Amino acid sequence: MIQTRRKVDFANGTTYPPVNSSNAMTKIRRRSSILILALAISGCGEKPVAVAPPPPKNVFVTQVKTLDVPVQIREFGRTSSPENVNVQPQVSGRITEVHFVEGEDVKKGDLLFVIDPRTFQASLEQSQGQLKSDQAQLDVNRRNLQRDEQTGQGRFVSAQQIDIERAQVQIFEGAVFKDQAAIDQANLNLEYCYVRSPIDGRTGRRLVDPGNYASTGGATLVNIQRQDPVYVDFTISENDLARLRQNMAERNALTVDAITPSKPDIIKTGTLSFLDNSVSAQSGTAMLRATIPNPDRYFWPGQYVNVTLTLTVLRNSSVVPNQTVQIGGKGTYLFTVGADNTVEQRPVTQGVKYQDLVVVLQGVKPGETVVVEGQIALANGMKVNPQPYSSGTPEPAPQHRASTGAETQKNSTSGGKQDGTAAKPETAS
Repeated sequence: MIQTRRKVDFANGTTYPPVNSSNAMTKIRRRSSILILALAISGCGEKPVAVAPPPPKNVFVTQVKTLDVPVQIREFGRTSSPENVNVQPQVSGRITEVHFVEGEDVKKGDLLFVIDPRTFQASLEQSQGQLKSDQAQLDVNRRNLQRDEQTGQGRFVSAQQIDIERAQVQIFEGAVFKDQAAIDQANLNLEYCYVRSPIDGRTGRRLVDPGNYASTGGATLVNIQRQDPVYVDFTISENDLARLRQNMAERNALTVDAITPSKPDIIKTGTLSFLDNSVSAQSGTAMLRATIPNPDRYFWPGQYVNVTLTLTVLRNSSVVPNQTVQIGGKGTYLFTVGADNTVEQRPVTQGVKYQDLVVVLQGVKPGETVVVEGQIALANGMKVNPQPYSSGTPEPAPQHRASTGAETQKNSTSGGKQDGTAAKPETAS
């Protein structure tokens, strides 16, 4: 049953025709369907929007270079004098003269001190006088013996008398030898009164002033140290001992560079001269010593230095900047860039480090282009916009004059530059 209703305007009493509610709802549904259909038709006519590919990533690149890379061990050391002498008096007496200036260089045999020689001069003269006396008596006894031997027993000279005279000759011969020894001792004591430098070196502070009494076994008069050459003493870990001994057997002498922290641009080079015969049980290290020429007195005994021991040189090694090699879940790798600017992730084997470079043992060849900076978010096949890396071209350096800090692979880290000091020629201090 279709319901109808009339609309009445109560204000003026007007009554409108009845309204069919079913027809009104039908019209509304028709209009909604038409609207939905129109929207669907308009949506089917649109095309999907194409997403633009990302621009190539900016990266810094360089080429793999070849370089002679030294394999080195870096340690700390102390310089020492090869000859260190405490000058002490060998006779007792009062010091009367000083013949050197504190801190000056002296030669072997230079006069340093004078101890009052008068007592020893008198002892010498006394010994010389005793020698003359005993020598004269010896001459008399020899003549008496010779005369009695010629006379013989037939002229009333007994055998006993001859034996006594022979004994007297021997007694005074011994006395003469004793007197001569006393003279030699007196001469030596007199010589000891003039204290001379036993070595070439530099004097230290004078420890005894003139007028003081110096006795044997007493205080040191002055210290003298030789400064050319100098020793550099340092230690290495027992883990490095095997390869050190191997390289010592293969090469005549290993090169050692010494640098003072205050002037890292001045490098002094010497040779390894000593390896201790045991490893310290407390520290697990072995003591080494290098001999370094020091004609300009650049090093001072007791000075702290940085030591670089060169074991060997890797010829024609492939090197890249240190931050080129990255560490991932499967080991070390780097990115190479092809001719079409497409990157490839390539596993590599990392070797020793040299300054801000690292040796690549396997994985790349000289001349290939590798990514130095900008590896974040890179993946195989990505396009890049390569830019030249300013420090990516290493210059050849002297084989053993470079302070490089190359370490073994176990101590190497990737993704960052290693601190190092570039090789510089030796300059005067």
